[in-house]
Amino acid sequence: MKRYRVIEILRAAWGVALLIAPDRVLRVTDSGPVDTPGRTVTRILGARQLTQATLSGLRPSPEVLAMGVWVDTVHALTASALALGDRRRARAGCTDAAIAGVWAGAGYHELRKGRATPRDHQRVRDRLADVVLDHAPGGRRLRGEVNRSRS
Repeated sequence: MKRYRVIEILRAAWGVALLIAPDRVLRVTDSGPVDTPGRTVTRILGARQLTQATLSGLRPSPEVLAMGVWVDTVHALTASALALGDRRRARAGCTDAAIAGVWAGAGYHELRKGRATPRDHQRVRDRLADVVLDHAPGGRRLRGEVNRSRS
């Protein structure tokens, strides 16, 4: 069994880029004004991506994969709301929504493939995701994929 997931290495690299070079990322993606609020949000998003890559990168359970899909979907929706609500940052919102959508799709694909950590190797992270999944809006729907993955 692989110890890491390529998608999470890419996510971590993206998170590091957002953290250490927010001005460059904002300029390259033509994502609105390069100002203090833009830099701050970019760094926060970088920390979020890096945290998620760390938590879900090594041998995740189906519950962790499902929670990752949920978090990425919510991220895509909020970034879309930014694009609609702030014309100056519309490109940033659309770019971020697209990237979060790709992460969500990749996680969902992996969840459907059923290549998750066996129950006997689960950790605290996996058990926490299991508890939270049933309480997150839309989490019960992802629970069906978790159950399919387990069978």
